[in-house]
Amino acid sequence: MIFIREKHLPFWLDKEEILEFPTVKDKTKVDVAIVGGGIVGITTGLMLKKQGFKVGIIESKKIASDVTGSTTAKITISSNLVYDEILSDSGLEVALKFRDANILAFDKISEIINEYKIDCDYEKIPLYIYSTDQNNYKDIEKEYKALQKLDIDADLTDDFQMPFNEESFKENNAKNKDSENNIGMNKAIRYNNQAIFHPKKYSNSLVKLIPGEGSHVFENNKVIDIKEGEINTDKGDIFADSIIIATNSPIYDPDSTLSYMSPIKSYMLGVYVKEKIPDAMFVDINPFHTYRKTPTEKGDLLIIAGEHHHTGKSKDTSANFKKLIEYTKKKFNVNSIEYYWSNQDNKTTDRLPVIGETSQKGIYIATGFGSWGIVKATLAGMMLTDLISNKKNIYTEAFSPKRFKKQKSIKKKCQSSFNTKDLNTEELKIVKDAILDLNPGEAKIIELPKRGISIYKDLKSNVFALQANCTHYGCRLSWNSAEKTWDCPQHGSLFDYKGNSIHGPAIKNLKSYLDQINQNNRFNE
Repeated sequence: MIFIREKHLPFWLDKEEILEFPTVKDKTKVDVAIVGGGIVGITTGLMLKKQGFKVGIIESKKIASDVTGSTTAKITISSNLVYDEILSDSGLEVALKFRDANILAFDKISEIINEYKIDCDYEKIPLYIYSTDQNNYKDIEKEYKALQKLDIDADLTDDFQMPFNEESFKENNAKNKDSENNIGMNKAIRYNNQAIFHPKKYSNSLVKLIPGEGSHVFENNKVIDIKEGEINTDKGDIFADSIIIATNSPIYDPDSTLSYMSPIKSYMLGVYVKEKIPDAMFVDINPFHTYRKTPTEKGDLLIIAGEHHHTGKSKDTSANFKKLIEYTKKKFNVNSIEYYWSNQDNKTTDRLPVIGETSQKGIYIATGFGSWGIVKATLAGMMLTDLISNKKNIYTEAFSPKRFKKQKSIKKKCQSSFNTKDLNTEELKIVKDAILDLNPGEAKIIELPKRGISIYKDLKSNVFALQANCTHYGCRLSWNSAEKTWDCPQHGSLFDYKGNSIHGPAIKNLKSYLDQINQNNRFNE
């Protein structure tokens, strides 16, 4: 019997210490202001403070509670079959820099842990990027040849212990006609001496070292505007010589880097299984899933990720969780499902991160980590510290946010609609009728002649009516049934069902029409 407890939050955030930091003190002056309190902001802030800078981190929610707190927390020099692609598309020189940067940042994490004596469940284990499908073997072999060309320490192997019980998997899939996998024949690239850790324990330990001596950490402050040397928040203003945008999707993007990135949504489960999971990480390339374990009071918790898709482009995000649960049950003898959550990151067209100074002097960004954020975030901290300290960094040109200037954008132009006027009489009637027809727990977009209105009715029949276009570039939003959010499929902005912006690049909240509707008919009584 499988017990499904399913806490809808990341495992890392469940029982770990919740730190408390103040809101912004108006007219605070620092050398470097950092927008975003995830691992990029925390790592960069600490490194800059160590160099003698006064820093101020501004987080809209709680420190390390968003993307950093939702990671699978694998620390690796690779996360998929990426090196062959980068070698082919960008050439040997860039591929070597990409390799060196990953190794440098990987080593830096263990240095930080040792320097500050951080207890964060850090452990060195191998990483297997594998497939059980012979159709994928040629891709694995091609990647391995690229690794050899780049002199990366890795092995090609077909002798390794799978993360799941193969006999159980065969039995569970015996009646599944869609299962073509030839279990027992496997091929993998093995990276030795990779690592895992607890990202919240790590982040908490680092962020505690930042306040004091003119440096600050601020929470629950929403940034309203950014201009040269100044950040305006809902609680007060901060002035700085340099500004770093570390918000996963940059809320200030003068080089339009988001036009060369795709926002990718991933889904995670935390489960207890009967199998003894090997001391290793696993990436199954097709269908793409990852596995790792982490210690808990009840034993090892298995963290499984999968069902990746472009943000805002899944017709039913609840179904993604259901598919991942079914996949897990087929692969493992599951005792209990404890946690489920999702995460989001940006993948660039050239698979390289975006780290550096923008065309706006004194403003820097770090983004485009391609669901490989722990190592890339640490690299960002190292690079940005060098750049702000006026030190030469050999990776600046390869990862510059200005490198896309000659490339063709992958984004289609949004059919913008920033019409936020009150509903006219005809529009009001259409929206009211649509609300009456809406079932509890259901959401939809009402198409009006000159705009769209998004409506949602919760399980208690409370109604929420909002503008249906993102406040960033006006792109039409999509309903996320699993998270109860409105998501932008173009640039990855997320809004809760009340219209609050909860993930950039959008800063402004969605316009609500609820008061106007309630004046005509009290839906929420």
